[in-house]
Amino acid sequence: MIDWGLVARVAGGGFGVTIIVLVVLSVAVWVIGLVAREPESKSKETR
Repeated sequence: MIDWGLVARVAGGGFGVTIIVLVVLSVAVWVIGLVAREPESKSKETR
């Protein structure tokens, strides 16, 4: 017999972990973008 509660927990856990990983990656890319753009904006202001 299939334990549908366990199925829901496993599927929900997998979906939750996927969303958390995507959020962490998007924040990391956003921060790296800010850091990479920082020297470029400073060099344009000094010219």
